Amino acid sequence: MRKYILVLVLFFYFIKNYSQTIVSGIIKSKTEVLVGANILAKPLTKGAKFSYAVTNVNGKYTLKLTKNALYKFTISFVGCITLKEDILFNTSKLTKNFNLKEDPNELQEIIINYKEPIVVKKDTTTYRVKSFVNGKEHKLREVLKKLPGVEVDRNGNVTVKGKKVTTVLVENKEFFTGDSKLAVNNIPADVVKEIQVIEDYHESDLLKGFETSEEVALNINLKEDKKQFAFGDMEIGTGIKDRYIFHPTLFKYSKKTSYSFIGDANNTSNKSFTLKDYINYEGGLDTDNLSEIFSSSVAKLLRNKEFYDNKHYFGGLNFQYETNPKNRWTAFFIALQDKTDVAQQQNNDYIIDDIQEQRVTHENLNQSVLLGKLQLKSAPSKKLRIKLENKLEIISGLNNLENESNLINNNNLIFSKNNNVNTLSLQSGLKIERKINEYHTSQAKLHVKFSKVSENQKWLANNNIFSSQIPITPSANLNVTQNIENKKYEFKSLLKHFWIVNPVNHLFFSLKNNLFATDYNNNIEQLLIGENKIFDNFKNNSLDKQLFSSVCIKYKYLLGDVFFTTQLEYLNYIRSTSQFLEDKIYNNFFLLPQFEANWEIDNKRSLKFSYLLKNKFPRYQDFFINNSLHDFNSVRLGNINLRESNYHTFRVYFRKYQSYGWSFYPRINYKIIKSRLQNKYLSKGIYYINTPVNTILPEKELNISTRVVYGYKYWRASLRTSYVNRNYVSFNANKEILATNNSFSVFGGFKSMYIKGPNIDVSFNHNYNTNKNLFFNSISDRTKFNLALDYDINDWQFKAETRYSYFKNKTSKTTNTFNETNASIFYQKEDSMWGFELKATNIGNNTHRISSSLSDILFYETKTRLFPRTILAKVVYKI
Repeated sequence: MRKYILVLVLFFYFIKNYSQTIVSGIIKSKTEVLVGANILAKPLTKGAKFSYAVTNVNGKYTLKLTKNALYKFTISFVGCITLKEDILFNTSKLTKNFNLKEDPNELQEIIINYKEPIVVKKDTTTYRVKSFVNGKEHKLREVLKKLPGVEVDRNGNVTVKGKKVTTVLVENKEFFTGDSKLAVNNIPADVVKEIQVIEDYHESDLLKGFETSEEVALNINLKEDKKQFAFGDMEIGTGIKDRYIFHPTLFKYSKKTSYSFIGDANNTSNKSFTLKDYINYEGGLDTDNLSEIFSSSVAKLLRNKEFYDNKHYFGGLNFQYETNPKNRWTAFFIALQDKTDVAQQQNNDYIIDDIQEQRVTHENLNQSVLLGKLQLKSAPSKKLRIKLENKLEIISGLNNLENESNLINNNNLIFSKNNNVNTLSLQSGLKIERKINEYHTSQAKLHVKFSKVSENQKWLANNNIFSSQIPITPSANLNVTQNIENKKYEFKSLLKHFWIVNPVNHLFFSLKNNLFATDYNNNIEQLLIGENKIFDNFKNNSLDKQLFSSVCIKYKYLLGDVFFTTQLEYLNYIRSTSQFLEDKIYNNFFLLPQFEANWEIDNKRSLKFSYLLKNKFPRYQDFFINNSLHDFNSVRLGNINLRESNYHTFRVYFRKYQSYGWSFYPRINYKIIKSRLQNKYLSKGIYYINTPVNTILPEKELNISTRVVYGYKYWRASLRTSYVNRNYVSFNANKEILATNNSFSVFGGFKSMYIKGPNIDVSFNHNYNTNKNLFFNSISDRTKFNLALDYDINDWQFKAETRYSYFKNKTSKTTNTFNETNASIFYQKEDSMWGFELKATNIGNNTHRISSSLSDILFYETKTRLFPRTILAKVVYKI
């Protein structure tokens, strides 16, 4: 381990001391310094690095260039004549000032003649794609990987300058749900002219300058000839063991009308739609939203498991139409049908009662999904924006589980479980924004939602598999059914007003009301010959209502170069819970402060500190006065006396970004949780009852991470470290005891980006984890090594990757080695519409992967069956 770190440190030290020249100076016109002027340094000497900068509020710039190299400098500013000059740099430091003259010509003429590869204007960075690609790229993903400062991971997530892209646009129009995955994997590379990265992105231009947004958008501008015709491609493939793939895409963009279609049918390991995509459709990574989604029945069906067999059918249609320059309609539909097989072996150690269990499960998941959205964006005037949106969601799924549990020195438990889920959701939203004058803008939001979930769970066995909590009648053919019906209603309203008091003082006011109502009913019965036995103590009938009413004032002011934001929210919370004609009402109010200091040192460096206090409230299931059955050995009993948890969060974040040169992203997060909602367990053998309680002892979590990146014109190196220390509460005989979890990880990577190749992408990742409570201590290591090669020669493209993983749990003495190798050969003659590919995945035919985890009562290791070796021959036709 120490050797790896030492090698990485020496590697970065060598890079840092590579011969360079630091050039700085001031750009000004005849009368004043120029803020936001672009300086691009294009190397004329082979091997020298490209660099660019934007002047800060003092008109100053700084560049790090290769020493003893000749550069062409291009300095531009709106309204000034673009200045170009060749300069030889042979000293370590140089001060170079430039004076720009006012341009008497039209602005359009400057734009037409300006063909530099990167243009930076305030929050928007524009990449002219032609300067970074070689024409061999197939999809947008491959283009993005070659842009300085842009990273794309295996899941399709895009990061720019250390910030995650949250929205993808094509010709300034949202692409399907706006998620990057569909865009990077389906938009053809040869249609892209420019890629714009828009920081501080706002869907509405009226709020720009009022609110600071963490959103980052990626806007894809198409080549002019691609706007006149439909384009796309069709991919068809077949392989051994009856493997197949059919993947058509079709796109058409014009001034008034645009549409996109993406299809996918395959029985390989690829899926076009997963739980992550569903989360984005439901509103993204909001903490409260995520908690609700992960606990839903839909999440159980869509969860992205490792599977060994799969049949996946996906279709997406996106249509946009401008009736006039003021109104634009958008509609999309996504349909999915999935059949997935999952097999796992678990070694469970029930640490309180010291019982071991060996469990084997086989799951067959069948799911159908239909998502739809209809949206109207209207701009009746320059000062008014209206957005109306309607969503439809229909999901059905059937999960068949076969379970065999072998208890050491005890009987086996063999049973099957069938879970049938049907979901319907309808929601509508209205947003109106009005600019009253230069200093006042108001916003109003209204959102309503209805959802209904019907679920039927059925357990079948030859003997009693349940705990003694359920008075089962002995039967040779055990049949127990649980029926659940859950209806949810949401009503949200928000009024917000923005007031620019003066250039350095802003005031915001908001009034919010959110109403949530949940009508939940369930019952459990045993099906017997001639009668059904209903278990009354497992029957729940609950009507839960929550009303959040808040008034908030936010003050934002500029002191020197630092923006300070202080916010105080008054929240009134009312909860009413009715169960079996018994009502319980809880009412409380809270003062929730927030503070943020954001120092924009210059256009490439920033330092941010923030503090916020937030409450988390119990879910409706936590209040059930009767038992609820979660699994054959797990029973949950609610707690009507639960209260909210308090989360105090402190964050410090520094960002220093350069496309070429050093970039740093250190971050510290510290969290204190008071009255946390925690499960308390009462166990007997493998059976247990859990009840939610508010803990007395506070929970604390410290997360320290840093990322260092060195970018060069043709390669990028990175080092990332992370340390997490979490002190949390566990229970022993109703007594709270602090447990600890420590995790340390280090990542090092190197990636080349030569236009003509060959290119290499290599990374090393090591994670060390310790998890300790009163009864058990788990220590595990996981080491990963990834290597990818990409080489284009003439009309051929060769790709290969290998992923090596070594896992060891020092407590259980378990080790597992995993090595996956994939490769592909692609041929397409220049200017030909036809392409041919031979692709192989999991060439070594790895069969299993092992992981481990520790909870308050259980330590378990899971061995999951993997998708087998796949070899496909594919034909691609460009439309």
